[in-house]
Amino acid sequence: MDSPDLIRHCVAICQLSSQPPEDFTVNTELLVLDNGEVHVSTWDAEPRDGGFDVHVLNDRVDALGFMVITDWEFFDEKAFAVVERRPGR
Repeated sequence: MDSPDLIRHCVAICQLSSQPPEDFTVNTELLVLDNGEVHVSTWDAEPRDGGFDVHVLNDRVDALGFMVITDWEFFDEKAFAVVERRPGR
């Protein structure tokens, strides 16, 4: 049984959308994997060259109710970070 005081670390992954542009109105997807739940944020980012803005990533994670606790790492055109749920969420 989980304790409410237990801090669980989660994984955040950001990637460019694989959906065709004509079928999908955003080009960036952020996923937070939290204890069996997936939280998703999508948006249309510029430029569309695969680059990620760390400030935007942090803002998007915050909007989902999490905070970034490691630096973002970039690998294979994706961004990864460890996050945790903000207290009181």
